[in-house]
Amino acid sequence: MADYDAWVPVGDLPTDGVDIRPAATVVLVDDRPDLQILVLKRRDASVFVGGHTVFPGGAVDPDDRDPAWSSLSTGVTSEEADAALRVSDGRSFWIATVRETIEEVGLVVGMHNQDLAGHRHALDRGEVRLSELVATSGRPIDLSGLYAISRWVTPMPSPRRYDTYFFIARAPRGSEPSADGIEAVEARWTTPAGALEGWREGELTMISPTLATLQRLAHYRSAEQVLEAAARGASPERVRVIDEHTTPVLFPGDPGYRSPGTRPVLGWTWLPDPRR
Repeated sequence: MADYDAWVPVGDLPTDGVDIRPAATVVLVDDRPDLQILVLKRRDASVFVGGHTVFPGGAVDPDDRDPAWSSLSTGVTSEEADAALRVSDGRSFWIATVRETIEEVGLVVGMHNQDLAGHRHALDRGEVRLSELVATSGRPIDLSGLYAISRWVTPMPSPRRYDTYFFIARAPRGSEPSADGIEAVEARWTTPAGALEGWREGELTMISPTLATLQRLAHYRSAEQVLEAAARGASPERVRVIDEHTTPVLFPGDPGYRSPGTRPVLGWTWLPDPRR
């Protein structure tokens, strides 16, 4: 596979004719009292990663690109988002994380008031747009607490392919997540180490983006520590794998990173390793 960097335009990526759709995922963190992350189990019948343990997220919708977000959001401007991800419509990835988190787990990132969560099912069914809900509330969404930490492109062959940016944010205070029962059948808090142990024991099924995120987070002690690191960022690192599902992800500097049998994937992370 070519030596692509983290900012390769999606149009330059290899394809087998399946469109690569823009998407966003968010890792919600909290101290309970140790560092925990919110994970979902997708329903077994899902076309994409059915039965897998994942983080909230999904494809970018047209409303996520609405120019109205310039007045309906604060914390990250359109220009700042484009520069951060080196794409056009960069802010749409931030908005998509907010919308998907409302739809899938009933939490509103970027607002103290969680009233918008009451519209989660109407939002998911397309009966109302998030921009309309935010405009009616009279309170803009604050995007400043959402930090991009990695990028993952679904490998070939797959019935669906996504160019997904992963974000991290602190979970809203005073609210508990609940799975939507449509895409996800379970939502729960766990430590990164606990989730990885479940995967090693065969209790949980994951793909490399989830594994890589958990492996990196397992070295952090608190939500504050990881969010401060995410705000700083680091140079993107391209990961390698032996198998997408059954072996740990390898980062530069790991033993065996370039051993025979490993291969690079279309995955890059810039969340710093706290051990370095």
